[in-house]
Order: sequence, then structure tokens, then C-alpha cells
Amino acid sequence: MSMGAPHPRVVASMLGDFVGSTVCLAGRIIEVDQAERQWVRLQTGEGTVLTCQAPMGDQFDLQDGFMEVLGVVADTSSLELQFYASLGSDFDLELYDQAVKMSAQYPEMFPQRAM
Repeated sequence: MSMGAPHPRVVASMLGDFVGSTVCLAGRIIEVDQAERQWVRLQTGEGTVLTCQAPMGDQFDLQDGFMEVLGVVADTSSLELQFYASLGSDFDLELYDQAVKMSAQYPEMFPQRAM
């Protein structure tokens, strides 16, 4: 995977359209695998709970707050992560979801580009 390639930002209700694809998604950490730290459960702005597997050989170092993940959609309730980043503890997830939905609704106004 090229980190420079654009990856769509999605909300949970869009995951079914992206099975097998790499996407970017944000959520609130609600549970972390305490034994091996190999997975984390995120609650999205839509209320959906997703299980995210840590990148191969990695362990999660986040315990709470919000995070943005980049990963391959395994199914509508799980992602295999390639990268994740903390969004801190004060993040407006509902506003984020609204912006993502708007960018999907008006792609000509919000083109996907490599950063």
C-alpha cells in the first residue's frame, strides 16, 4: 500500500460499499484488548461498534479518547488496520461524520487527493 495514495474517508454506514478496500474512519475507543493489545473496539458517530485489528506485529498504545484509523474493510463491523492516530479526548465525532457524509454526497466539491 502506498501511503501517498488517496483513501476515502467513510462513516460506518458506508463500509458495505468498501469491503476489501482501504478506508479512513474515526471513532471513540470503547474497549482495548487488555491481554495482548491486538484489537480495539471503536464506536462511530452513528453508534456502530467496530472491531479494529492492530497492524501486524503492532500493539495498541491508546487506551481512551478518539482515534482515526486507516485500514482494509474486512466486513461491515471490522477493519484490519494499517495505521492509526490519536485524535485526543475532545473531538466532535458527530460533526466529523456530517462532514464525511457531505464530502461523499458532493465529490466534485471535495475531491480525494494524496496529501
